[in-house]
Amino acid sequence: MKLKSILSTAVISAALSVGAVAQDFPDGTINFVVPYGPGGGFDTAARALAPYMEESLGPNTTIVIQNVAGAGGRRGGTQVARSAPDGYTVGIFNLPGFVLPEMLGESVEYDLTALSWIGRLENQDYVLLSRGSSDIKTLDDLLAQDDIVVTSHGFGSTGLAANQIMFSVLGLESVNPIYVGGYSGTTAAIVGAIRGDGDITVSVISTALSYVDSGDLTPLAVSGTERVWDTVPTFEEAGYPELTPINLQRSIAGPPGIPQDRLQILRDAFMAATSNPAFLKAAESMGMQINVLDGDAAGAEVNSSFGLFNRFRDSLGNPN
Repeated sequence: MKLKSILSTAVISAALSVGAVAQDFPDGTINFVVPYGPGGGFDTAARALAPYMEESLGPNTTIVIQNVAGAGGRRGGTQVARSAPDGYTVGIFNLPGFVLPEMLGESVEYDLTALSWIGRLENQDYVLLSRGSSDIKTLDDLLAQDDIVVTSHGFGSTGLAANQIMFSVLGLESVNPIYVGGYSGTTAAIVGAIRGDGDITVSVISTALSYVDSGDLTPLAVSGTERVWDTVPTFEEAGYPELTPINLQRSIAGPPGIPQDRLQILRDAFMAATSNPAFLKAAESMGMQINVLDGDAAGAEVNSSFGLFNRFRDSLGNPN
């Protein structure tokens, strides 16, 4: 009887201890890793979200943005994956950007399916674009071309992959398009197209908006299910429904193994932040495409990304 009493006391003490740990989290600094340099879309998205997520986590928490550029984002992604699973390190992940290296046979030091997914922030559709001064004004004009020069920021990038998949479905691989690479990012590739380095480029819609408004670029078709410009069809409307799901997603995750109670606190803070009217207003002013998924759904989306891009594996080789 005495032993039973001692064991019961020990169990109660352990439970109280676990509860105290959960209640004490978070207390201190959470490092929010952006696997690219300052100023890009992922950096902007993380910096927009962080103050509202910090507010939701309480007064004892500070979120610090840490830019860890290199290896196409893999350096930052690896840092998150290798961090202690205590909930104090999270990162923003590029999908399918982080799927592509493994799909292309490259060695990676993280397992996307094992990460502790907190939620999806954005779902950015793509637009296929021509140089504004080009004679290519519609998708039919593009399909009639015998020679196509594309500006893109290099093998393994999400923009190039989206372009290659589009050309595969559109039947344009047969004209052997020339890909001009070496640009530092999507904006640089856009500027290259405008300058006359090529005729065609691909971008997420938010990045392309100002260039379309200025007349420097002409949109030919968009992925997703909704038109952005009244006269520009979706790929599905143009007869290519396979291209509807081609998009770029920005999702938040921590390293594998974050305790469920801590992970739930982070997930709740994410959901509260992304439903905050002040955040949504700020995001709209930045041209962000907020399309939130909770942590479980974001993790499921990672698995579906592997399936989607595996279908087009043969079209994703290095074009140069």
